Amino acid sequence: MTLSKPGGKRYKLRQWLSSYGSTPASSQTLPPSAPVTPQSPTSTTLTTVVQDFHNRVFSFLSQQDRDTIRQHSVTNATNVDEIVQQILTAARQKQTICQSKRWTVAFRGHTVVLREKADNIVKWLDRFKQVGDIVSNVDPVHVGLPWAGIRLLLEAAISEQGQMEALVLGLEMTLYLSNRLEVYMNYITAIPPSQARANFESCLVEFHALVLRFLAQAIRIYQKGSVARGFDAFWRLEDVSTFEDECNKLASRAEIEASNCDRRILDTILKQLEQLKDLRLIHSRIQQLEAKVDLGKLPVAAGAAFDSYQDELDARCYPDTRVDVLRDIYAWANDINAETIFWINGMAGTGKSTISRTVAQTLADRGQLGASFFFKRGERDRENASLFYPTIAHELVRRIPALRPFVQKAVEDDPGIAGRALKEQFEKLVFQPLTSVSPIQAESFVLVIDALDECGREGDIGIIISQLVRTRELSTNRFRVFLTSRPELPIRLGFAKINTSTHRDIVLQDIPPATIEHDISVYLSKEFTDIREKHQCLLPPSQSFAPGWPDPQDLNTLTRLAVPLFIVAATICRFVGDVRGNPVKRLAQILNQPIGQKPQLELTYLPVLSQILVGVKDVEEQKELLHNFRRIVGSIVLLADPLSAASLARLLDVESTEVYLHLRFLHSVLWIRDDDTPIHLLHLSFREFLTQRVPSDASQPFQIVECKSHRYLADRCLVLLGSSTGLRKDICRLGDPGSLRTEIDAALIERCIPQHLQYACRYWVYHAERSGHKIYDEDDIDHFLRQHFFHWLECLSLLGRTSDSITLIGTLQSLVAEEDSEISTFLRDARRFVLTFHFIISHAPLQVYGSTWHFSPLQSRVRYFFQDQRLLNIDIRGGLPDQWSACLQTLEGHSASVSSVVFSPDGSRIASGSDDETVRVWDIQTGVCQYTLEGHSDWVWIVVFSPDGSRIASGSDDKTVRVWDVQTGVCQYTLEGHSDWVRSVVFSPDGSRIASGSGDETVRVWDVQTGVCQYTLEGHSDWVRSVVFSPDGSRIASGSGDKTVRVWDVQTGVCQYTLEGHSASVRSVVFSPDGSRIASGSGDKTVRVWDVQTGVCQYTLEGHSDWVRSVVFSPDGSRIASVSYDKTVRVWDVQTGVELLYCETDTYDNHVEFSDNDSNISINGQVVTIPGNSPRATVANLSSTSNSAPDGKLGIIGDWVMWASHRILWLPPEYRPGSWD
Repeated sequence: MTLSKPGGKRYKLRQWLSSYGSTPASSQTLPPSAPVTPQSPTSTTLTTVVQDFHNRVFSFLSQQDRDTIRQHSVTNATNVDEIVQQILTAARQKQTICQSKRWTVAFRGHTVVLREKADNIVKWLDRFKQVGDIVSNVDPVHVGLPWAGIRLLLEAAISEQGQMEALVLGLEMTLYLSNRLEVYMNYITAIPPSQARANFESCLVEFHALVLRFLAQAIRIYQKGSVARGFDAFWRLEDVSTFEDECNKLASRAEIEASNCDRRILDTILKQLEQLKDLRLIHSRIQQLEAKVDLGKLPVAAGAAFDSYQDELDARCYPDTRVDVLRDIYAWANDINAETIFWINGMAGTGKSTISRTVAQTLADRGQLGASFFFKRGERDRENASLFYPTIAHELVRRIPALRPFVQKAVEDDPGIAGRALKEQFEKLVFQPLTSVSPIQAESFVLVIDALDECGREGDIGIIISQLVRTRELSTNRFRVFLTSRPELPIRLGFAKINTSTHRDIVLQDIPPATIEHDISVYLSKEFTDIREKHQCLLPPSQSFAPGWPDPQDLNTLTRLAVPLFIVAATICRFVGDVRGNPVKRLAQILNQPIGQKPQLELTYLPVLSQILVGVKDVEEQKELLHNFRRIVGSIVLLADPLSAASLARLLDVESTEVYLHLRFLHSVLWIRDDDTPIHLLHLSFREFLTQRVPSDASQPFQIVECKSHRYLADRCLVLLGSSTGLRKDICRLGDPGSLRTEIDAALIERCIPQHLQYACRYWVYHAERSGHKIYDEDDIDHFLRQHFFHWLECLSLLGRTSDSITLIGTLQSLVAEEDSEISTFLRDARRFVLTFHFIISHAPLQVYGSTWHFSPLQSRVRYFFQDQRLLNIDIRGGLPDQWSACLQTLEGHSASVSSVVFSPDGSRIASGSDDETVRVWDIQTGVCQYTLEGHSDWVWIVVFSPDGSRIASGSDDKTVRVWDVQTGVCQYTLEGHSDWVRSVVFSPDGSRIASGSGDETVRVWDVQTGVCQYTLEGHSDWVRSVVFSPDGSRIASGSGDKTVRVWDVQTGVCQYTLEGHSASVRSVVFSPDGSRIASGSGDKTVRVWDVQTGVCQYTLEGHSDWVRSVVFSPDGSRIASVSYDKTVRVWDVQTGVELLYCETDTYDNHVEFSDNDSNISINGQVVTIPGNSPRATVANLSSTSNSAPDGKLGIIGDWVMWASHRILWLPPEYRPGSWD
């Protein structure tokens, strides 16, 4: 028997069988339809082991089933091969019939194409034939199936749909599950004899017996004869469904038992099973490839591209304006030696976006535009980076079709890529496709990005800049980035962190004033010519403008008024040119203002707004108009996401006509199309003008007080949500409590949750926070949450915004006026509720009323207030705690075992390393995966943060250490040099060095800044599993499989001491906080404490009954805690060696941490006081018990409780069958 190196390699069955000396018997010919001579599965042609397995399987069968299987079995390997070939012939005939008939069948809630299942039968049979030579064919799965009976079923089935659909579905299921069983059988031989292996074998015996029993049922129906059988199906569809469910349950048990034997074996089995699943689904994948992935499903930011409908009327640079700037940009775009990024920055209104649109249009005309994205504050999809890279990718594919298959693959591999961290989106949607595509015939491609400063999350700005500069690494094609923004601090910091040689910049307000004045003058002259021509068309022939209007002197005055802000000139032109007014009078209104010391924006916007009050003399009527202005226009400028006039009217509970009446004079400052198109600000400066503080002696009747308007909007949102047309249980009328969000039609959600309701649901907290409002018991917010908290979570889930709820609840907590109030208690409980059940709320909206309520603690405030909201009358007996456990949330995403987890120094992130060869970085507040760090080619065993939290180092079985930038997720270095696995990595206290321990018996010390290996510390004669720096960074201690600890001088690389005394491998080494002692935990079941100065062992701490996994000092160095595979934690006094505490747990994988005052120790989140004497304590993890599901329609499949094939209740991990006692 051989066991290959870990990492997904197949364990060998062949050598195991060969060791028994088994040889196949002579070949016997079996005619295509000849009766089969009954043979017992205990034929001497089988090995003793296979005989024993079959004897055990037969013990689970009834006598009738045994007789049926024996009559239709073929035990000779050669005969198996021959009859499988005959079955293949029959299967292909049925395949042809299914294809010609185009039959489909409704099965388990899905429409199944019978031809595809028939194709799968052929595939499974081919796989049996191609497993290998005769030796590998002689195994319990191949020989144990009643092949002759399977052949007879296929040959006897008639071309009638009812009979054929049951046969095809049942047989395909049987062969697929038999292939799964073969995977389990192949690996069991690699496990040494033990109770765990015996349990695994028993599970497989039951599995195989279930398959045989299912086949025997159909064969007996065949044996009735064709006349008696008629059109009867060999199986009923419900029999096939039940069979699948029972096999899946046994498969789950098998995986648990395999894990109990050896976690590596389970991981390898799971990889093999995943391959089988992929093979089974190959048809749908081929169809996807043939049809191409619909990239329209990749979400994009509406209106973000320069040529979008929304922005089609936005200005471009006039000829003869911006001449020098545009010439520099186009020269840069074509210069092969130019910088990667061209950054234009300038204050608000200096014309940056106009330049961006002009550049994008020109490059598009030349075939050089890669993609464009115009950020815009106040628009949901354009004021943040969540859809930035999906939009860029979509645009790249539109303009460079050769990129399609590479972007397509990224979406296929991860359909949720648009929701991943920016680093992952950039890598998979942009950088990797650009790296993979062949050279394209163009001098260069340019990405145009406008108004990056309007990206809402400041942290995203630096990430985007650092990622975009990486386009210089592309070797096959030249990509450049043209970028504009205000010179805000996040932008300047982002550029400060990248090499200055990678970008150039132009500051627009630094352009000579004469040039700016010229450009604005040209712009005004051309715009007023257009205004004159447009209005002349509206006048009767007898009327016309005065000759020479507008006077050149007036244009000069307007030019001086506007310089250096193009937005001032543009707003004046829109105001004067509006066909609803008299252009001559409006120009005079602007020119006749007393300019004096008035700011430019006031001179620009006050004439526009004054139109609202023209002709209104009554003071009370003016007050009413101004009140409505603040209510309607004030809402528009402060909305978190633009709404159409119709949706705004519904949100504010006013008539649409009233909204339009207040907007009719504002077309020069607002983008207003029709009733259903969102209203946009034409420029952010309009909002800034309305909301800026006005001196007490100044008059600005249109001022909007932000906090009051936000309070008004928050109140309107809550009223709407709580109304009869607002939130309610099962708002989309799904009915099925197990409906998955991905299965719900988007049009249905849009119909049941219209835009104004969506807005209120998402942004009521936003407005409440900005209003400065404090929350009290019994106020409007308190009442809303107690009545509609579940409804709100359901709605957020349907909108794909469950993660937002965690942040929103945190915001509400910050608004609570009194910490000890009832609402404060409710919000704390609500946050725990969402953290715990985030996964299922986001995937199945109606489980808010199902699983989340049923499995919340008995004393939960949320559970108490919403007991009348639960969907199901199900009683969970036993196992429910009174209070929330120490577990805040479960982070799911890795596809294999997690080997290492660590917090960042500031506690904001968690990093995890997994056998799936990745590192994931998680946000501690929301539980959302920020990055998936990919690059290792084997298991990741260890992850650590640098002391300042800016880097992560990971060690892997691929023999490398990788160093990652935490902000961007980019791998800075791959530290290569070890010749075997790396399972210990540590940063020095100052973060300047990394030490790594390896299976190659060495420790390596690396320079973090350069990635260069400074020393290779040699001396150990076996693997090095534990490496640690002393607190002052001057020493390294290493623990090895050679039973020693070595202490090294960091400056010289010299071994100062070899600490000998352990009689087995040393698995954990740690320095005391003052650096004077070393503690080591060993496979010899002891902990030793060593004096660092002398190398002498001070104490040997004995008591554990199994390997010591880890040791840790208390903060003051007076105590040591040790964790062992004997499932205990012990605390020792360092001065005396006396045991202070003995804690029994129900796991060997314990995490311990001392309190700051050393009087308490946290064990898996439970706090235990350390006494002066040595009493025993028990610390048990929460576990649940359950009996197996009762007979009938109720059952458990995977994570769900099922009723009649419908999902009704999701099971949290600790309540699933695999965790039952």
